[in-house]
Amino acid sequence: MKYFKLTLLLLTTISLFNCTSSPDIDYSTPEIILPPTVGVLTTLDVTEITLTSATSGGVISSDGGSPITAKGIIWSTLPNPTVALTTKTTEGGGTESFSSQMIGLESNKTYYVRAYARNINGTAYGNQVVFQTPVNPADLPTVTTNEATDITTNFVKTGGIVTGSGISNVTVRGVVWSMSPEPTLQVNGGFTSNGFGVGPFVSEITNLTPNTTYYVRAYATSSYGTGYGNEITFTTSPLLYTVGSGVTDINGNNYGSVVLNGKEWTTKNLSVTKYRNGDNIPQVQNATQWANLTTGAWCYYSYQTSNGTVYGKLYNWYAVNDPRGLAPAGWHVSTNADWISLTDFLGGSQAAGGLLKETGTSHWQSPNTGAVNSSGITALPGGHCLANGSFSSLGSIGYWWVADNYNTTNAWCTGLYYNNKTITRAPIDKKQGFSVRLVKD
Repeated sequence: MKYFKLTLLLLTTISLFNCTSSPDIDYSTPEIILPPTVGVLTTLDVTEITLTSATSGGVISSDGGSPITAKGIIWSTLPNPTVALTTKTTEGGGTESFSSQMIGLESNKTYYVRAYARNINGTAYGNQVVFQTPVNPADLPTVTTNEATDITTNFVKTGGIVTGSGISNVTVRGVVWSMSPEPTLQVNGGFTSNGFGVGPFVSEITNLTPNTTYYVRAYATSSYGTGYGNEITFTTSPLLYTVGSGVTDINGNNYGSVVLNGKEWTTKNLSVTKYRNGDNIPQVQNATQWANLTTGAWCYYSYQTSNGTVYGKLYNWYAVNDPRGLAPAGWHVSTNADWISLTDFLGGSQAAGGLLKETGTSHWQSPNTGAVNSSGITALPGGHCLANGSFSSLGSIGYWWVADNYNTTNAWCTGLYYNNKTITRAPIDKKQGFSVRLVKD
């Protein structure tokens, strides 16, 4: 009995000791273990970019609690490069900022670069920087620029020769121009597109400003880039005229005008269908009727209305000479005196034609020799209706009646031609149909 009591006392004492010495622990919340961290860094901007190399680097702002054992940059032509690639640098350990050079790059490529830093816990990457290597000029098309010809107040002809395509086919070629040196397709006053591939090409530049110096370079573009030719310069011709007030005929047709050497000329061929007093001028629509006429009449070239839209109407000389008058009040059909004065002012009969003709080959047949239109007259090749009612020379010759009589069957006319820059005057059969220009009284 005594032994039982001692045993009970011992157990009670042990129990009380355990209860009073145990700490207050909450066994319902698990222990939190923080993962290891790596460094924090920033990729530097790329500098010193060449065809095959460039420079970047990194700034380490934290080592993540463990020493940095390796750092550098890594690059690729694909985004988000990693250290698994061989295209990387190694700049040792530590948290100091560093600079690294990328080598073995290819020209005309887009690259992605990131700084990296490694510690015992892993690898950290900086922000991604994108850069482009320049184009290798040896890989671009080669082209030369033609000299400027046919220079007018607002027009020039030039072009070039693509002598090589580089490493890719030429997809477009032409010229680029500006009023500042070294124009490019990105910075220019304008450009042309004149086919593709190697070989020569011709470019026509229009809508230029008179008396202005321009810079021109031929170009050729491939999928790899654009090559430029040598630069040429030219200066557009000054205007020889001032803009006049124009005139409106009895049909309501409006004609612009220019003033040259004190005389005001219309800049379009006449299209009136009535005499000044309101009487109709008969329209002829077949050859037989035209051939038998000895009175005033008009027709369209080839009897087609569409030709009149561009070239105006063709009149026989009987309409020109009719006392009822083709011209509005205060104006008259051009005379020999008018044409002689204009020809002399424009440098004589061997040169004046070029200064009178519309430029380009939209209406004049190629080559439209010497056409600069610095007179503003914009003469067109309206051709003519022969005395028998047939037609000739649309696009190649322009004829204009002169109000002066020559004899009973012939009157004076003036002519301009597609293949030279002369101007001529000669007597011609009054039955023929020619264009008409007006001069202010």
